[in-house]
Amino acid sequence: MNIPEQIGNYTLDREIGSGGSGQVWLAHHAKLPDRLVAVKLLMAHDRDAIRRFHREAVIAARLRHPNIVQFYDYGYTQPFYYAMIEYIAGSSLRHLVEKQGRLHLDETLAIFRQIAAALDYAHSLGIVHRDVAPGNIMVEQGTGRALLTDFGIARENGQSITITNTIMGTPGFFSPEHFQGLRAVTHVSDLFSLGVVLYHMLSGQMPWDESPGMPNNPGFSPPAPLRQRGVDNLPSDVDRVLLTMLAIDPTHRFPSARAAVDELDRIFSRHQMTTQILVAPAPTPPPAPVDFQSSGVIANDVETILGPNLARAPIDRAHRRAADLRNPTMIISLLDAWAAQQRFGLRRKLLGRLARLQKITSSNVYFYRLRLLYEQRRLVEDDEEPDHSAQPFALTPEIDRWKMDNLPPVTDFVEHAGERVILPGSTRVVSCTPCDGRGSTPCPHCNGTQRVFVIRPVTFPVGVGATTSATPVASGTDSGTPSANGRVRNSTATAPSTSAQVAPRTERVLVPCPACAGRGGITCTRCEGVGRLVQRKAFRWSRHTEIVEGHDDRPALREHWLHRVCKAEVIYQERQPSGFRPEWSMIDTLAPIIAHAQELSNADTRIVLSEVTVSFIPVTDVVFDLGKPGDSGLYKLTIYGFENMIPADWRFLNWERVIATCLVLFFAIIAIILAWVVFS
Repeated sequence: MNIPEQIGNYTLDREIGSGGSGQVWLAHHAKLPDRLVAVKLLMAHDRDAIRRFHREAVIAARLRHPNIVQFYDYGYTQPFYYAMIEYIAGSSLRHLVEKQGRLHLDETLAIFRQIAAALDYAHSLGIVHRDVAPGNIMVEQGTGRALLTDFGIARENGQSITITNTIMGTPGFFSPEHFQGLRAVTHVSDLFSLGVVLYHMLSGQMPWDESPGMPNNPGFSPPAPLRQRGVDNLPSDVDRVLLTMLAIDPTHRFPSARAAVDELDRIFSRHQMTTQILVAPAPTPPPAPVDFQSSGVIANDVETILGPNLARAPIDRAHRRAADLRNPTMIISLLDAWAAQQRFGLRRKLLGRLARLQKITSSNVYFYRLRLLYEQRRLVEDDEEPDHSAQPFALTPEIDRWKMDNLPPVTDFVEHAGERVILPGSTRVVSCTPCDGRGSTPCPHCNGTQRVFVIRPVTFPVGVGATTSATPVASGTDSGTPSANGRVRNSTATAPSTSAQVAPRTERVLVPCPACAGRGGITCTRCEGVGRLVQRKAFRWSRHTEIVEGHDDRPALREHWLHRVCKAEVIYQERQPSGFRPEWSMIDTLAPIIAHAQELSNADTRIVLSEVTVSFIPVTDVVFDLGKPGDSGLYKLTIYGFENMIPADWRFLNWERVIATCLVLFFAIIAIILAWVVFS
């Protein structure tokens, strides 16, 4: 296809680049030879390519930033659509890294800062680039200016997406959201790609041995530490920044590119200078100038260990707050406002102006909440029942009680009263021991003889006129010998009475055993007459929750007051089935909480789900003196939270006014008492 020699007032000189659907030509103004531009020609003619080319022109025309390639014009000349953009005398970052390998640290940070600024500017306009890669970053020769280009697949907020289930961008620099569909790609997806670019500049290599998202490596994983790439001259905290930018969960990344830049600046400033010396403003009356130390947020285990998994927005707010409070003017203003809040003017006025600042230190007070779900599986007990059905049982191996997986799944912190369950593989059929498998046992009443003796009453009618005296039986008569009918007569007989009375008598009679109905045996109560038992092993299980809380050890921390007046920001909440994550125990304050939780575990009780929630409140300690002659003491006040709250402190009362107020109240009470006495 023939390329025109001229488009508008510009003459095309030579091709300087090409892509999948277009070419880039260097051109100069026909009347102004020194006026150079780059002309992009769309070589494809399909509808989607034309739509994207037009969208790039519309978006690029809105952008005015020194680190974004400037857009000049857009149009159509048979048979090409074209766009005229700023010509950059240099090369792409991709060619730069290919040529010299990893870049020098200063050059890397300079390019990173500039592209970060360009992205934040585009994001502020609701524009997501979606293809941040070295090939779309130009570095101007001589000046080192870095510029972001190629908004061909960029998207504006509210713009409809006509192509779905399509991955667009540069392989290796995709974010995980790119594989979820175009709608999932947001401004933090650009930050992920920018993190890959930063890693690429620092090491000359990619963060992974195999690019994630490809068929041979579909999943994303944390990047390899820079030391594994031969970069051993950087602080280890740089890896933490990269882990945060390349976090798989978008909410765990920095909220903006500027936040990542600020974090890198803090890291390198800590390694170059530990404190900053400032001159305090001269209060009235002006004392001698006092140098004081100020610092940002003190490094802590939470940010160091959990950094990539933290919600970055509150953390960055805390760092910005610390930076603001390093300004002596702001501290003075806060102290003055606090002193003026007291009713009746009982605090010392203009405390901020009187204070001579010595040191300002900011830190975060972290609060930890460990939520636990314990499951108890008691010792195995025997469970049995009569083998009435005589059904066959599957032959399966017996398993340990803790290897059973058919209990209700653990999905949340839900308590369960539990129940008794059978251990799989423990079923067996055995002969009933009490009846020896016969199904019946000897009757305990007759001992299997089928008969028993019973004593029962008998009555004899006495005829009228008989003598009433008893006739004794001759001695030696055997009273215990039964008669032919099995009866045993009583050994004592009375003479018939003359009256019509009935005299009671008893007899001992051999009868069938009523307990076994004369059979001599009864049905075995254990096997219910079957003679066999089905035995199983069973145990009882249950679940219950526990919550253990703690916070960083800080002297004179009024926790209840602090939570009442300041909001704690939640920055971390992660769950772990069956135990704890290793990094949790690396945090000094959290380690004893976890150790306490583990003490409650034993052979019968285990932790089946745990969750750690970390929140924090930023604090700033201000050390100062009041510049009074003879007063060499130092005072410390603490400013709490994003609300900048200061607790009451009696040391800064205006004692003259306090004493005067007390005297007035005292005399007023005396006057009231006297008046009551006089007029009552």
